[in-house]
Amino acid sequence: MIKTGLFLDLTFHHDTPQGWYLVDDLGVEVLLPNKYCPAEAVEGDIINVFIYRDSEDRLTATTRVPKIEFNEFACLEVVATTPVGAFLDWGMEKDLFVPFKEQHRKLVEGEHAVVYLYRDEVTDRLLASAKVSKWLEKNEVPLSFNAEVDLLCFEETEIGFRMVVNQKFQGMVFKNETFRPIEVGDSLKGYVRQIRDTGSIDLSLTPIGRKKVGGLAEVILNAIEAEGGFLPMTDKTAPEIIQARFGMSKKAFKEAIGTLYKNRDILLEEKGIRKAP
Repeated sequence: MIKTGLFLDLTFHHDTPQGWYLVDDLGVEVLLPNKYCPAEAVEGDIINVFIYRDSEDRLTATTRVPKIEFNEFACLEVVATTPVGAFLDWGMEKDLFVPFKEQHRKLVEGEHAVVYLYRDEVTDRLLASAKVSKWLEKNEVPLSFNAEVDLLCFEETEIGFRMVVNQKFQGMVFKNETFRPIEVGDSLKGYVRQIRDTGSIDLSLTPIGRKKVGGLAEVILNAIEAEGGFLPMTDKTAPEIIQARFGMSKKAFKEAIGTLYKNRDILLEEKGIRKAP
């Protein structure tokens, strides 16, 4: 069955002045407008298309790739607001609607918001929700300690940053453990520190324990190589300079330097750090 929000492989069936009609295995048709039809298309060819409803609410196929897919989260720009909702740029001709009831606060034109793409099963329309937490799984979290995960920041609080974890779960990066600037909409890597009984995940932006020092050491070693083999920084460098350059505390920097020195990867000089020959 052809449903909105999905990428489908469909077959060219017959040509019309408006475009080609594509069919699925059950013979259900959907129009691919002329501007998306390859010039060499012939009956029987197969094409991968995205299904949505156009400005006249007609089921339509397109070869354009949206900035967000069905059942996923993404950060999108608010391009218009109305008394009943807001509209987002999601890379399609028809903007994506966020009903007012699906806004955690009133969205403002020009800002970016993290949203979830869902389908209204009654109308078959694709809609967005800015109430991110309600769409995240909170029961079983099949992640292990120190597992690397993909993060999308969707909210800043007094104590930290709420994250979408692997497009499924909710996590938190605490401010007192953050050594780099984070903004809503940022995508970054993280590591699982703890999974709470509520299903929420405590996160770290660097690997934990012994692996953490190794991870930061690799960052510094890469920086030394990028500078031609010499980095003009030492253990006396100001903490704010270290944080601005590497997004880590001075303590973590010194631990990482110690690891590199013990492994004989670097030479410590008066004015900086040199990669060992």
